[in-house]
Amino acid sequence: MKVLWQIPAILVITAFIALGYNQIRAKAIPLFHPWSENISKNAFSESISTISINEAAELFSINDAVFIDARPESIYNQGHIRGALCLPWNQAEEKCFELIDNIPPEKNIITYCDGATCDLCGKLAVFLCDLGFKQVKALVNGWTLWNQNKLPVDLPKTSQ
Repeated sequence: MKVLWQIPAILVITAFIALGYNQIRAKAIPLFHPWSENISKNAFSESISTISINEAAELFSINDAVFIDARPESIYNQGHIRGALCLPWNQAEEKCFELIDNIPPEKNIITYCDGATCDLCGKLAVFLCDLGFKQVKALVNGWTLWNQNKLPVDLPKTSQ
């Protein structure tokens, strides 16, 4: 019976010691931190570059990049960056060759998905790099940022 209350007591005391030490150390680890674009950029493999919305918009305006949507096709069909290709991450191996045959290996490629925690564009970027593309970047939270900046999109035509 004595052991049953000692285990939780030891865990509570250990937690207080750890939290106390964390508060006095030089580089304290924050207990709560909002998810930001900087954090999500660091979440990808270091071998994949991310691109800002401003850089992506600039490449779009001079037609110097191919945008590839990593979201499922049903979501892509609800709206996407104007002219973007659809290559859902879950079908990348099956569909990639029909799409990438017309993309020169030196062309800028920007992958995107939606949501600050979405990692589909990063996974797709790694996949494309593994296929030999050199200029691949991931636009983190791309669809949301693209819409917030009122950049050109393709939306489904509504029938009347």
